[in-house]
Amino acid sequence: MDEWVPVDLIHLSDGRGDSLVLRAVERHEDRRALVRAECLITTDFMNARLKTHIWLDDLEEWEEALRRLGAGEDASWPHGGRGLSLYFHLHEDGSLSISVHDPDRLTVMLGLEPTSEWIDEHEANLQRLRDAYGES
Repeated sequence: MDEWVPVDLIHLSDGRGDSLVLRAVERHEDRRALVRAECLITTDFMNARLKTHIWLDDLEEWEEALRRLGAGEDASWPHGGRGLSLYFHLHEDGSLSISVHDPDRLTVMLGLEPTSEWIDEHEANLQRLRDAYGES
């Protein structure tokens, strides 16, 4: 636990070069419940890197959002309006429409066709972040 290794909490991509990554990059020096993060968005029309943060209290909400998405429902995360927010709309064909909203910098929507295992992969990502931060 002495050396922080970046963890991708969200990593969605498709074979066309479009992707959304939310990466926990380092612990916050002063706040135990906060992780510095970056949101990376790549499409054929843009590349964006947004510095943001992840509150550890929001990880349970992300777990619930994954449950909803696994049940075929739409989900948003995090709740509470503390900066970057994501909205996921799951289509019947398994594709995703994702809205990324940062109130100060950017709002963009992208469509992705993730692998069929993406929910399981993201549950594993969530556990990796909890383990890295000692929150298991």
